[in-house]
Amino acid sequence: MKIISDIKCKNVLVSPLDWGLGHSSRMIPVIEELKKNQNKVTVVCGFGSYDFLRAELLGSDIIKIKEKRIKYPQGKINFFTFLNWIFVMIFNTINEKLKIKKIIREKNIEVVISDNRYGLNFKGLECYIVTHQIYPRLPERMKIFQRISDFVFKTVLKRFKKVLIPDLETGFSLTGKLGAESSDGKKFVKIGILSRFSSEKKTEITKKYDYLILISGQEKQRTVFENFLLKKISNTAKKILFVRGVFSSQVTELKDFNNVKFLNNLTGEDLMQAFWEAETVICRAGYSTICDIMALNKKAIIFPTPGQTEQEFLAQRLNKKYGFVFGDNSLSF
Repeated sequence: MKIISDIKCKNVLVSPLDWGLGHSSRMIPVIEELKKNQNKVTVVCGFGSYDFLRAELLGSDIIKIKEKRIKYPQGKINFFTFLNWIFVMIFNTINEKLKIKKIIREKNIEVVISDNRYGLNFKGLECYIVTHQIYPRLPERMKIFQRISDFVFKTVLKRFKKVLIPDLETGFSLTGKLGAESSDGKKFVKIGILSRFSSEKKTEITKKYDYLILISGQEKQRTVFENFLLKKISNTAKKILFVRGVFSSQVTELKDFNNVKFLNNLTGEDLMQAFWEAETVICRAGYSTICDIMALNKKAIIFPTPGQTEQEFLAQRLNKKYGFVFGDNSLSF
């Protein structure tokens, strides 16, 4: 793994953004690579990804910090929603720097690797940031601020020792103008896609499901997507495994019906097995999920989260490439 493999025998702090589980899931192979090279790894995360990382990284040193979480409205995203997101991002950038600075002193940290945490750049330490968005796309109504946004993001990113872009090193890039086109091989480096899954089949897998449905992302849009798909499959004859992407014990359980099986969540080897056993995956167009699907060479129907410009861009860019299809309301079972 480019750059990461060169870090050996050091105290390393890894901290993914707590904005859905995608940022945390793609840091799992990074953490495993660091451990393989005799590094002592401390993971710092938000409350939303703590249970997930604890299940995936058994026995690891994981510290959770409290921070504000981005929320998606049930309807359309407007100017005030976006303004609130900016406030939350600024607050968390300051908050995470203060809290993690204390952990750095306590753990004698030498290297910091963050995923989309722009505040984790400390003098005297090797600080890297993992991101596939060098130039985040603004909503259509905010396009007049795009150049300012591009300048701000790239200026902040340049403060890190290196910006690690999880994208294919050669050929057609997944991120295009979001990230890969910024790669210069020096400061901004494409390191290959990051996935916790292996592309190697251990044995011949018997297909059990026509579709694997993966629900993910922030509320309330997670529930909106779940309800949308529940209506679509209400009378289906297809065999479906429906993974809801929830970890709370307080959620209402969904009962299996017809050929549809419901699970609240799957992790690790169990989730990889579910991928192999399904013909087609239906999911959000989150970048980490896209990388997992790429790693396993699966077909997928991807639905961008409404108003999340990154996912809208990715769904359009990857439509009919690498086995991806841009999903829409005409989906039928």
